[in-house]
Amino acid sequence: MQALVQRVSSAEISIDDLLHAKISFGLLAFICFELGDSVTAIDKFISKISSFCFFDDDRSILSSNLKEIEGELMIVSQFTLAALTKKGNKASFHKAANTNDARALYNELIVRLDGSSINYQSGKFGADMNVSLVNNGPVTFSFNF
Repeated sequence: MQALVQRVSSAEISIDDLLHAKISFGLLAFICFELGDSVTAIDKFISKISSFCFFDDDRSILSSNLKEIEGELMIVSQFTLAALTKKGNKASFHKAANTNDARALYNELIVRLDGSSINYQSGKFGADMNVSLVNNGPVTFSFNF
């Protein structure tokens, strides 16, 4: 599982020109499930996203986490994070989980987020989405689980 996580002042998702989800200050996480991923990766992601210090304290040091600032989380499925791009001019996606496995893991992620204390919104798996965001900082981290 890969996650590209950006600290945002705001983010929103539109599907078919209709607002689907919106958050204020918090995190936008682009999520990609890869071959061999399991719910263990989901648990690691939720633990990390809850406790990792993405946010500045009063001394402008990254020492505060999502819970401490009472921020929101936006989840977006994005299989292109699994792209292999070193060779040639066309991406290879053979590391990405197949659609059925990725959908099942994404749905399990949503179930586990529902059972957590994280205030979140999510995109729609497999949908053509327009994602708008204001990257705050900018602060962006890449995680592999």
